[in-house]
Order: sequence, then structure tokens, then C-alpha cells
Amino acid sequence: MADSRRAFLRRAGTAAVGVGSLTLAGCSSRGASDETTSTDEPLRLAFQAPAETTDVNTWVGAREFAADRGLDVTVDVFEGVDLAVQSVLSGEADVARGSVTAAAAVIEAGRPFEFVVTPIRSTDYVLTAQPGIESLADIVEQDATIGMSASTGLDAVQVAAAMFQAGVIDSVDELDYQRIGYSGARKEAMLGGDIDVSPQHYAQWLDMREQNDGLGTLLRFGETLDSWIQEVFMIPRDVLDARRADVVSFVAAQLQGSRALYDSYSRYKRAVREYVPGGGPDEATLEPTYEFLTDIGLWPRDGDLRRENVDYMLDLSSRVGLTDERIPTDDPLNRGPLEDALAALGDDG
Repeated sequence: MADSRRAFLRRAGTAAVGVGSLTLAGCSSRGASDETTSTDEPLRLAFQAPAETTDVNTWVGAREFAADRGLDVTVDVFEGVDLAVQSVLSGEADVARGSVTAAAAVIEAGRPFEFVVTPIRSTDYVLTAQPGIESLADIVEQDATIGMSASTGLDAVQVAAAMFQAGVIDSVDELDYQRIGYSGARKEAMLGGDIDVSPQHYAQWLDMREQNDGLGTLLRFGETLDSWIQEVFMIPRDVLDARRADVVSFVAAQLQGSRALYDSYSRYKRAVREYVPGGGPDEATLEPTYEFLTDIGLWPRDGDLRRENVDYMLDLSSRVGLTDERIPTDDPLNRGPLEDALAALGDDG
């Protein structure tokens, strides 16, 4: 590649254009906060992709529990986390959902984002490959095209992290990324033979295997990468300062959404059928997916956001070239709203 990978990553996704929007109406009144007053404005969320089998907890929290806590929420869906972050930077949204790595370069550039809750920890992704690609080394040796959703998205970074850990690359410049879109688009590209390698959600992989048993898997990222955080909710510091009470209510609703999915498979299935476009996979795929996700504890009941996990992700951001320097962990880490939300839930959480 002529340009450095860092230059490529920072060029991509400079405009924020939503691909869908829906309004989630709740009650208009809000409770008071010791730190700040609630506003009558909705809290505007920017999600980086339509609902998937792994992240329906965030939709359950936004659509089913936020209103119960007196909070109005709107959701805009973007095609990639970089676009979701840009929408917040441009003032079109208040809160972005996405990866630590996606926010790292933005924070380094002087835009103070703070991480307030981890809705998804670990990762259910598997690395799928076309026939003939049987190892991580084959990806480099065959100059295989790797599908990604966004230049700063976790799909691209997970691949790089696994390749670094295996010792098969020294630089991300050795990888041939191709922007395809979120995981549903990458799934179709893999089935159509348009790309060689792609990280896919576990449920998508089960379905892909049914359609093409020639596709292989190289690894499960959750069994390979330690201390991984899949996503955080990130908020500009000025928004958090101005709307802390609303943010605490939002975080509490997210915790309730995560906990609700552990109640039963039928509860999870209902959420998937309602929020995932097309209703999600069939029963034969969905039930083993639920068992897998609950086994790995994908949805943190306590909001996670642990220092050691954020440390790991910021280290990785520097290593893959998303930041020039290692960002101090205390710059983006803010457990205050999470602690307040946990206290507000109490035994009822």
C-alpha cells in the first residue's frame, strides 16, 4: 500500500450520514439529580449498525426501559462506528455506541469523549474464510481481502489484534482491508465470494455454514483475545456535564436491558424478532446462539467498564496505529454515571 495504514484509517469515514432513524418516545417528565437538572430534550443516540443478535440488549434498554425511567430517547443508525462518532462530533447526536478503538483517535485529537458503560464485553465474532485460507499466515501470504465495517471498527481491529498476537504481522500495513459495511453486508459479501476473510457474529456464521459448507473458520476471537471490550457508550464531556441525570437514567436502562436477556431464551427471542431487521435467524440458529452468548456473559449485568479492560483496548489502539501516543486511561474512563445507575437500581436491578 502506498499510504500508511494510519493515514488510511484517518481518511475514511469523515462524513456522518444516517441510514435510518427512529424515535423512541418515553414520558416527558424526569426525576431530579443532585449533580444537574434533567432536560426536556430527548437523548439522541447514534448506533453504528442495525440491531444484531448480540446487541439487542442495547435496543431493549433504549426502547423498553428508558421510558420507564422517564427518559425520551431517539436512535439514529449509521453504517459504521466512525460515522456514528462523527454524528456526535457534528452535534447531531449526544451519545455514540461503538468501540474504544473508534474513539481513541478522536480523543487524541482533543475531543474529550468519556466512556460511561460497557453494554457488550468479550466478543462473539468468529473469523470466517474462503476455501484455501486455512491459517492466519495464509491471509498474509495470499494477500487476502478482509472485509470490515469501518476503518476504526472492532472488526478490523480484532483481526489486527489476533494477527499481532499470533506473530504473523509486524504492521497493519500487511493487511488488505476492504470496507464492505456492517456484519450483515459482510456476510453477503462472503457468501458471494466478493471478499476472502471476514469477522462475523456467531449466529451469522451458523447460518453461513448452512448456506455454504465450504466456508471455514480460523478462530473465535473471544477465545483468543484477553480483556476485550466489544463496545462502550461514549459521551462528549460537555454533554455529560449538562445532562448527567439523563445519562444516569440511560445507563440504568441499559443495565436493565442487559439483565432482562438472561431471564429466558423466550425473552431473548422476543427481542431479536422485534429489533433485528428481518426478525433474525431461525430457531435452529438462534437457540444455540443464545446459549453461547449467555455462556460467555456477553451482556454485563454490572456495566463492566473495568480499568484493566480499558487499559488493554487503549494499548491496542496505539499498537495498531489509531493513535500516535498511548492515551492515558483516566482521560476517557468515567465510572461515575455507572456507579450512580447501579445505586439507583439497588436490589430492583
